[in-house]
Amino acid sequence: MSEPVTAYEPSLPMPEGGYVRTFEAEIDDQGANGLRVRGVLSDHRCALEHHWVLQTPDYEVLEASARHLHGEPAILAPELIPRYPQICGVRIGAGFTRTIREALDEAPGHREHLILAIEMARVGQQVYRLPRDHHERFEPLVRHMQPGTSRLARMVWEQDRDYMPSLSDSCYVYREETATLFDQRDVVCFDLNILYPEPGQQPRFWRKKRMHISPLADDAGFHCQNEMEDSVHEIRVAFDLASDGTVQAAQSEGIRLPYRGICEDAQLRMPGLKGQKLNQDFIQHIADQVGGASGCAHLFDLSVDCLRFFNWQS
Repeated sequence: MSEPVTAYEPSLPMPEGGYVRTFEAEIDDQGANGLRVRGVLSDHRCALEHHWVLQTPDYEVLEASARHLHGEPAILAPELIPRYPQICGVRIGAGFTRTIREALDEAPGHREHLILAIEMARVGQQVYRLPRDHHERFEPLVRHMQPGTSRLARMVWEQDRDYMPSLSDSCYVYREETATLFDQRDVVCFDLNILYPEPGQQPRFWRKKRMHISPLADDAGFHCQNEMEDSVHEIRVAFDLASDGTVQAAQSEGIRLPYRGICEDAQLRMPGLKGQKLNQDFIQHIADQVGGASGCAHLFDLSVDCLRFFNWQS
């Protein structure tokens, strides 16, 4: 009898108890339109830190530095530290990953620096700089609505889409069609102190993530779990991945969401991954089910980051 086909293998030797990777970030205001972002990525082998100054609203990296907190040179090559500032001038968006790769080249640890830079970009776009009560300028669009949380949430939603046009149709919440849901449902948006912090409020925004990959019994595959908690969100995803690439028992939990009353809809798509057989093109599979205009960008990121831990057969 032939051996069962294994579609992937871990990219690193698995520690006892599984592989755990964490990310933590804090964001503070910098000058009139800037954001200072600090992020740390850690696993059992190493820890590294990035510092950025971002200019809004273009989200351009004006300053960038890196530091190795621990890890052998064979894991985190020292020459990556002086290379990292070469990313200055890049904007978060198309071409970002390519710029990071070109700056880092292929030295040991370039993958870890790339992972951290991507996390820095994700969290950096969670904050923007606007005058207090700026959302009130969208009041003409909600005059038909009764005062209350849904009316406020609709104005903040309009402000989000106006400030960052790329949000439109990027996920279920920011679809054009979602506008009518504020009329039909009780919607509660996130704490506006995140948009309009008190002078000196630190941190302006924070985020913590924890990814855990552990073997299933009898080497049947791996259990993948990824969770994110920040000033606005608390989301968890989990799924079992059989050795042939088939997703089993997929689920998500949205404990805190930015637009409560709407965001929950996208969370319901995660179980739809169950039964799908993934391969090296897993990004498209995940995007079709939990990403895009019918899904949630955070569900997509949390799921894909687990799958990127593996080396997939071509």
